Amino acid sequence: MRYKSEKSFNKELLDAVEKCSDNLSFEDISRLNGIRLELLRRYIDRQAKNIRTETWDKIYPLLRPYLEGPEPIKEPPPRLGAAYRRHPELVDMLSEQKVLLDEFAIFSDREKRQIIKKFASVLDAPAKPTEFESLSHIENELMGNFLAMSKEVQNDMLAELTAKAVVEARRQRAELF
Repeated sequence: MRYKSEKSFNKELLDAVEKCSDNLSFEDISRLNGIRLELLRRYIDRQAKNIRTETWDKIYPLLRPYLEGPEPIKEPPPRLGAAYRRHPELVDMLSEQKVLLDEFAIFSDREKRQIIKKFASVLDAPAKPTEFESLSHIENELMGNFLAMSKEVQNDMLAELTAKAVVEARRQRAELF
């Protein structure tokens, strides 16, 4: 004996059929899916308790908008660090400077002070803070130290800071979820 799979009508499915029939005529539904009008009327009048799988596969695309609710509004993922700042000074900076500022922003104030001390420790003489209007005092201090370094030392210090920032970002993300 061969078993034909069927889908049973529940309240939600019947409501969707009714809503669909309110927006489309029986003739439209029949023409669009190739289902006989008498069969559609039996479903809509709730005379049928089950629907064959192949019939369901034809009707489902029409019913889907009525079965599913509206798409939930997706909240953006939580942001780590400050939002992007637009300023002509920042646009004109080198990539390394932008990366430095982005990574620096993720740390706590205490850690920021330690980073500045570490940057200052590799210099022969104290560096003068930069005077970017778009940066805070502490960021100008960091940038002054960074720009006073040789290119090789900048690369090394930035690579070290990047590794530390990755660990910090992962730690903060883990706390969020």
